[in-house]
Amino acid sequence: MEKGTARLQFDMTQPESGPDQRRWSRHRIDVRLKASCKQDGEAITTFGRANTLSQGGMGAYIPCSLAIGTRLLLELTFPYSSAEVRVNAVVRSCEGFRYGLEFVDLRDELRAIIVNNCNASPLLQ
Repeated sequence: MEKGTARLQFDMTQPESGPDQRRWSRHRIDVRLKASCKQDGEAITTFGRANTLSQGGMGAYIPCSLAIGTRLLLELTFPYSSAEVRVNAVVRSCEGFRYGLEFVDLRDELRAIIVNNCNASPLLQ
């Protein structure tokens, strides 16, 4: 660097800001799930695998073509819970068969199960 010139340094560990900032941290999980929805008036049910969890939703591999905005009923047992739960979700992002799902219409007891699992699961770096 030439004498008298300034060098800018950026701290890459700062949290994101702006419209792409996450509301909740993501945690690793590995659970099988059952996903049901209606497409073109036809009921579709398939099995998939959830791999991330946050208080607002989850990431999952579901071997089925789903459009963004599709409403799903998910049936699964979270890693740190013994009861199978049913949770409504909406597809918010898609990359191949990997979907970003946002939970909707959560009951308080289900939200508590999700929060407990987030607190117990390893943080995704």
